Amino acid sequence: MITREEIRNITRNGVWKQNSSLIQLLGLCPLLAVTTNMVNGIMLSLATIIVMAVANVAVASLRNFIPHEIRIPVFILIVASLVTAVDLLFNVNLHELYLVLGIFIPLIVTNCIVLARVGSLCRQDPPLQSTFDGIFMGVGM
Repeated sequence: MITREEIRNITRNGVWKQNSSLIQLLGLCPLLAVTTNMVNGIMLSLATIIVMAVANVAVASLRNFIPHEIRIPVFILIVASLVTAVDLLFNVNLHELYLVLGIFIPLIVTNCIVLARVGSLCRQDPPLQSTFDGIFMGVGM
């Protein structure tokens, strides 16, 4: 069971202390490219939050079944599948926004922050903590 203190630490790390976008200034290109208004920035953030949260829980749940030798390609495959699903959902439900965000939604797959987080944390934490980490790292981005 996850405690309030663990959730508080995960939140603090994701939004501030271990936030790669702020600390290392990685992943700023998509952020700067589409944030011509607040809606675009929030929706790109929402797409990233969804992908990171679901990818984290998927990797945390499957980590014992993924051989060490192929873990990175499997992580990329999981993230790419989720990004494709989010991209299609945006196209169907939020088509005008989808046209504005364009290529930046599929670029979530190549974002090294997403892959690094999925690869490092979710291999060792249980699914619930990994889900919260994905949500708050996405919020931080």
